Amino acid sequence: TVHGRIQDQQEMGEIGQLAHRRGLGVHLDGARIMNASVASGVRPSVLAESADTVSVCLSKGLGAPAGSVLCGPEHLIRKARRARKLLGGGMRQSGLLAACGLFALDHNVTRLAEDHRRARQLATALSAFSQLAVDLVETETNMVFIGPHADDHDALITHLRRSGILVGAQKPKIRLVTHLDVNDDDIEAVISSVSSFYAR
Repeated sequence: TVHGRIQDQQEMGEIGQLAHRRGLGVHLDGARIMNASVASGVRPSVLAESADTVSVCLSKGLGAPAGSVLCGPEHLIRKARRARKLLGGGMRQSGLLAACGLFALDHNVTRLAEDHRRARQLATALSAFSQLAVDLVETETNMVFIGPHADDHDALITHLRRSGILVGAQKPKIRLVTHLDVNDDDIEAVISSVSSFYAR
C-alpha cells in the first residue's frame, strides 16, 4: 500500500515487466501486503507476482513484536542469506520472535478486516467536521489521513496527545492508523476528542 491505498495491479505488472526487460530484479516492499490482500480479496502471492522478492512485515498490523520475512525463489534467498552474513546481519535466539510471527500469520491476517472497518468508521465520522479535509476514497485499509486547517494542525495534535491519542504528523496531514490494539471504544475516543477540540 501507499498511504493505506492499494497499489494498482496493472501498474505494478507494467513496472515489473519493464524492469525485467532491462535485466533488473524487482523487490516489493510488502510491509502491508496482508492489509492489501484482505482489503482487495487478492492473495498475497498474486499481489507480489510481478516481483522477484517480497518482504512481509510481521509486526505492522499483524501484531508480532518484531520481524519481517523475505520471500522469493530459493536461489535468491541463498544470495540474500550470504549477503546478510557478509554484512554481519543475523540474530541469535530468534526462535521466540519466529513463534510470534507464525502465530501472527496463523491468527491475525483475517482480522485485519476489523482494522479496515474501524478506519472507515473513523474516516466517515471525521469527515463530518467541516474543519477537516478527509478523503474517504483514500481509506482503503487501516490508515486515515486528515487535513486540518494549517492554524489548527499542531494544536490538534497536542490536544489528541493530552487525550492519550498518538498520531503521525507530517504537515499538512495527520495520520491515524488502526491495528489490533485499537478497539471500537478507542475509535469513539478519537472522535470525541476531535469533537471537543472543535467545540472550544
